[in-house]
Formats: sequence, C-alpha cells, structure tokens
Amino acid sequence: MKKYLNILCVLMLVLMAVDIVMPLVMDGKEMAQAFNEGRQAANQRVVESPNDIFGIVLMVFTGIPVAILVVVSFVNFIKFILNVNNDKVFVWENVPLLRWSGRGMLIGLIWLFVFSLPMQGSIGKFFYDYTDSLILSVFILIVAEVFAIGMKIKEEQDLTI
Repeated sequence: MKKYLNILCVLMLVLMAVDIVMPLVMDGKEMAQAFNEGRQAANQRVVESPNDIFGIVLMVFTGIPVAILVVVSFVNFIKFILNVNNDKVFVWENVPLLRWSGRGMLIGLIWLFVFSLPMQGSIGKFFYDYTDSLILSVFILIVAEVFAIGMKIKEEQDLTI
C-alpha cells in the first residue's frame, strides 16, 4: 500500500512539474522572439508606448509571486512525499503540507488570472490554458481535507476503549 501511495505521489509531482514546464516549452519560440525584441528595444533605449511599460510591469508583478507560490507548493509536496517514505503517512504534519501545496497553486492561479486577464482578453482562453492546474490544486485540497478527517477519526478511535 505504501509503495502504491509513493507511486501516486511521484506521479502527482511529475504532473505538477509538467504543468509548469510544458507551457514554457510550447511557447519557447514565442518567448525567445519576445525576449530578443525586448533586448533590441532596450539597446535602442526607446520605449514605443506607455503600454509597453505597463506590459513589462504587469509581467513582473505576475511572474514573481506566481513563481514563489509554485516553488512553495513544490517544496511542501516534496516534504509530504518524504514523510510518506519515512512511514509518517497519517500524521497531522501532512495536512498543512498538503493544504499549503494546494493553496499555493490555487492562489497562484488566481493571481495569474487577475493580472493576465487584460493581456489575454478572454476568460475562456485562460480557463482553457489552466484548467488542469485548477483541477490539480482543488484535488490536492480535497486530499488534504480527507487526511484531516482521517486523522480526526483515528484520534477518536484511539480514545475509545
């Protein structure tokens, strides 16, 4: 049973990583082209319009907090996997790890939604791009609550004679 749980946890971690890496790989050519255009504009020291500055500031304010939240989610999920490997499956320490992992992803998605909506222009495109991340974060939160309920039931059972 522990081996199966470990396999599922590693699979979940791989899916979280793929969810972050694949958009970067798929949009790599466009990102490289935009980077080169930005570098050329910086070399010319000419800003073409206030919208360019707004777009750059918006990308910075969107990217940094989302990156921090994603790193926090990964670290907490890795700590959870390490706890499972150390035979600490149903302990209270795992509940906050799972909650922060799910919350970090969910808050990151909300932050990304709020700040990228003006650039994307449509709510449908955002949900099309990030539905899998949303499902994954909600699933991790559900698992955290299942762990919390299981721990409460275990404590109640330990108290009965």
